[in-house]
Amino acid sequence: MAGHAIWRRSVKLKSNHQELQHLALHDTLTGLANRAHFKSELAARLEQAMPEDVCSVLFIDLDRFKAVNDTYGHPTGDRLISLVAKRVREILPNALIGRIGGDEFTVFLERIGVEEVAVIADRIVACLHEPFEIEGVYVSIGARVGVAIAKGAKADAIELTRQADIALYHAKAAGGNAYALFGEHMDELLRTRRKLEHDLREALSTGTQIEIAYQPVYSSDSSVPCSLEALCRWRHPELGSIAPDVFIPLAEEIGVIQKIGAIVLEDACSLIALLPSISVAVNASAAELSSPGYPLRVLSVLAKWGIEPTRLEIEITESLAINGEENAERNILMLRAAGVRFAIDDFGTGYSSFSRVQNVTVDRLKIDKSFIGGIREGRNSAIVEAIINMARAQGLRTTAEGVETNEQRDALKSLGCDNIQGFLMSRPIGRGEVMALLGAGEAKKDRG
Repeated sequence: MAGHAIWRRSVKLKSNHQELQHLALHDTLTGLANRAHFKSELAARLEQAMPEDVCSVLFIDLDRFKAVNDTYGHPTGDRLISLVAKRVREILPNALIGRIGGDEFTVFLERIGVEEVAVIADRIVACLHEPFEIEGVYVSIGARVGVAIAKGAKADAIELTRQADIALYHAKAAGGNAYALFGEHMDELLRTRRKLEHDLREALSTGTQIEIAYQPVYSSDSSVPCSLEALCRWRHPELGSIAPDVFIPLAEEIGVIQKIGAIVLEDACSLIALLPSISVAVNASAAELSSPGYPLRVLSVLAKWGIEPTRLEIEITESLAINGEENAERNILMLRAAGVRFAIDDFGTGYSSFSRVQNVTVDRLKIDKSFIGGIREGRNSAIVEAIINMARAQGLRTTAEGVETNEQRDALKSLGCDNIQGFLMSRPIGRGEVMALLGAGEAKKDRG
């Protein structure tokens, strides 16, 4: 009996040791290899590779994961990470797969040809672009994949990892849902990217280069602007104008988006303080809106310039409005109670259904410009009409974005759209042009 007890204790100790060893080598959330284990296993396998073996490292970075985490909360973010790992394992059941960061994964492939590796990378991008269902909510993200390939005799773990990382930066520069194979030219791309990060931080710290443009918004039956939308621009001293779809995601990634938001809000309020009859809209990211001090910062700027809260509209994304994270929802309610208005920007591009909009706490829907093109010929007119009717039933106002022709304006007016903005009426203009456009009218009112 004593011998049997010792044997059982020995088996239990061995089991506990194996369990501890597994925990030390694997990510607890996904069961994949952790950073240290992936690194050591990669080095060991490359040392054993034959000269003719083709070896590949893939870096996978999720797109919009931070927004999901901010919007839905960490439990949903954790569940999403687990589902991502499951999909990648289904594609590559026998590969070495690791989770090396919050939303970063790595894959090592052995003896798979270059063309097949490219097919695998494309499959990973495609499968992670498909929406994930988490407790009845559909969450859409995406992924970028960087790929480095080498022959076994020339493969070095550190260099192959570095090349995959550089290829990932290239995939990010190409936009969402893309993969890239490492090429020698990519070293220069990485240096450019890091310089851009440095330059953006420098621009924000010195208060230079960041400019605010304003696009007038019109009533659908009037030629006089009723409000403005503030838009951020980066005027780089060497590269010239850098598009918002380049530097805004960069700002979110390196954690400076709140500084940009503060600059835009300050400039917008200082402008409409000179134009008492006009209101202004600014955009807010999920990171800004979830910040505990956001309502106080907004209301402090409004008070500083003597602006009534009702003259400010904050534009947020559809996913943030429909499935708001707790802090964001609380901040929206606090600001709306003070009189600040909210709008869903680019409405119709998310995965929410009309029924889910019935409970949102906003004041306006901005119909995405992708629905406006071709509306006169009948394309998309049913969708636009449905959005307008739904908004009206909920007591919400509507604005159509991207209006470029008189035919589009007339069609939107006949459908009952409240406001329109786009190049037909005005491109985004500078502060001086805004004053020239609206200042004279304000001066006449003052004299009257």
